[in-house]
Amino acid sequence: MELRHLNYFVAIAEKGSITKAAKSLNIAQPPLSRQLKDLENELGFNLFERNKKKKVKLTAQGRFFLEKAKYILNTVDGVLVEAEEFNEQINQKLAIGTTIYSSQTMFKQIDLFKQHNKQILFNIWESNSVSIMELLKERKIDVGYINEELYDKDIETQTIVEDECVCVLPQPIAKLCDRDALTIEELSQLPLILLTSTTYSGLYKQIMDTFNTHQLDANVQCECYDSSMLIQLLSRDYGVTIMPKSSISKCIAKDYVILPILDNPWLPKTKIVWRKEGYTPKIAKSFIQSNLYS
Repeated sequence: MELRHLNYFVAIAEKGSITKAAKSLNIAQPPLSRQLKDLENELGFNLFERNKKKKVKLTAQGRFFLEKAKYILNTVDGVLVEAEEFNEQINQKLAIGTTIYSSQTMFKQIDLFKQHNKQILFNIWESNSVSIMELLKERKIDVGYINEELYDKDIETQTIVEDECVCVLPQPIAKLCDRDALTIEELSQLPLILLTSTTYSGLYKQIMDTFNTHQLDANVQCECYDSSMLIQLLSRDYGVTIMPKSSISKCIAKDYVILPILDNPWLPKTKIVWRKEGYTPKIAKSFIQSNLYS
C-alpha cells in the first residue's frame, strides 16, 4: 500500500464517484478503478458499495478506513512541513480563514502580529463558519475565525470577541428614518440587504428566526452570497444591513450611519479555531497565542 492509494481512496469518497474523482486527480478512470480494486484486495474487504449509476457509497468498513486514511495523510503532511521548517526551506507563511464578520478582528490581529514578525506572508480565505471548519480539517488553512456556535471533536475553539449587532444605513435612508436607535419592528420595515450562505446558517438564520419569533414580515429586498456584493448594494442605497459592531471598517463608519438596536437579540461572538491533532507550524502556534493573550 502506498500513500497515493490513500489519496485516491479519499478523493473517491469525497467526490462520491470514481469518474468525478478521476477528473479531480487528472488521471483516467480505468487506472483509478484498478487502483481502488487493488487496495480493496489488499485490505480484504470492500470500501464502497457500487450501483448502476456509477455512484459509490462507503461501506461501514469504508467509513472507518476513510477516517484513518485522512489521519495518515494529514500526519504525513505535517511531518513534511515540520521537516521543511527544521531545515528553514520555507517562508514564514500563514494561511488564515475568516468570515466577513470576523475580518476586522483578523486584520487587527495581523497588524499586531506583524509588529514582531515583519517577514511573515499570508494566504487569506473568506468563507462561512462551516466552510472555515472544513478548510481547517483539510489542512488548507492553519487558523480560522468563525461567528457560530459550532462543535467538532477535532477542532479547538476560543472566544476572543463578544459583540452586538448594529444597523448600517446609507445616508438617504437614514435621513428618512430619522432615528437614534431602532427596534426590531422598525428594522423589519426597512429595506433589508442580508448576507446569507448556502448552509442557511449564521447571522442570517438568527435574524430571520428573530423576525419569525416576533411574527414580523421582514422587508428583505435582497439576499446575497458575497460580501463585496453586499457593500456594492449598500453603496447604491438599495437598503440597510445588520452587522456585528466589530466588523465595521473605518470606511463603512465614515460613509454610513450606524444605529444601535434596542433590546438587541443578536449578540454574536468571534471565535478563533485551530486543529487539535497533527502538526501545527510554529508561526501558526505563535499567531494563535497572540490572539489569545492580546
